[in-house]
Amino acid sequence: MTKSTKNIISITLMGVLALVAVFLVTKYQKNTLQEELSDFDIKDTASIDKIFLSDKDGYKSLLERKSAGSWMVNGSFEARPDVITTLLETMTQLRVKAPVGRSSFNTVIKSLSVKSTKVDIYQKGKLVKTYYVGGATDDLLGTYMMIEHSSAPFIMYIPGFDGYLYTRYYAVPELWRSTALYKLRAQDIKSIKYVNNQIPNESWELKQNQNNTLELFNNQGEAIPLFDTLKARAYLTQFYKINCESYVNDIEPERKDSILSSAPRAIFTVTPFKGAPKELKCFTKKLMVETFDMMGQPMDIDVDRFYGMINNNKKELLQLQNFVFDNLLVPNSHFVSESKKLVKK
Repeated sequence: MTKSTKNIISITLMGVLALVAVFLVTKYQKNTLQEELSDFDIKDTASIDKIFLSDKDGYKSLLERKSAGSWMVNGSFEARPDVITTLLETMTQLRVKAPVGRSSFNTVIKSLSVKSTKVDIYQKGKLVKTYYVGGATDDLLGTYMMIEHSSAPFIMYIPGFDGYLYTRYYAVPELWRSTALYKLRAQDIKSIKYVNNQIPNESWELKQNQNNTLELFNNQGEAIPLFDTLKARAYLTQFYKINCESYVNDIEPERKDSILSSAPRAIFTVTPFKGAPKELKCFTKKLMVETFDMMGQPMDIDVDRFYGMINNNKKELLQLQNFVFDNLLVPNSHFVSESKKLVKK
């Protein structure tokens, strides 16, 4: 083999190696870029301590972890554990279904710039990821999302879940708010007082002493000696999870003032051994549209729901369900068994 032939082979080999190197570098850069553009999921949600959501309508929600299973919203009220859990699960299960195609690319980009929710995720106090959540695809099986500072939106989904995801990323603070009114163990309750303004004789007060003995009093403050303590203890266990249905924010101010200035039909006060009492005033909910019962008779009172106010906070009106409170707003005779009623006679 001549020297010139060897040189040609060496030059050719170097050229091939250079092309291979360029190919590998380009492929690595492309894969790295692609991964950065579509890196939405969070592997370790347990280390997430803050999430900030903001939308184009000006709503903002700052979710902050205070302890295991406890989050606050905008530093003002407790967050609903179930929706926080759903959000965290969504963040770790997110997967790329497909990149947005050329035909709809510009439309999706414009839509994200006009109507989307910005999501900032913090781990141990450090901002680790920001992305934008847009609307659903035409088949409602995917959601448009885009990592901040990228130029490529993607269709995201959760494997095994058929539906869109943007409803899990809302920036309206009230939608994150916990609806819990009472969350007390039976042994933590010092007293419960029920005042029935419509039928005063049905009013009562149940007291639990430090030694776990119970006392029941009528509306005159007189002790009721013969009552069923088992029924009373079973009653106390109901206060571990009592929720309102919603917070009423869309009612006209005049109507709200009218409701809260009327006489409450009942007043319900729960006092724990530790902490402040929580008083609930119950107001009748009048129907605003013509309604008829099963017999065709007109109805002007909602038989399924009523309004409530906590600790005389007139800034806030609650909507409550009779289904939940029917077992709580009971007459004092509820605690007296049939045998003890006979003895009393």
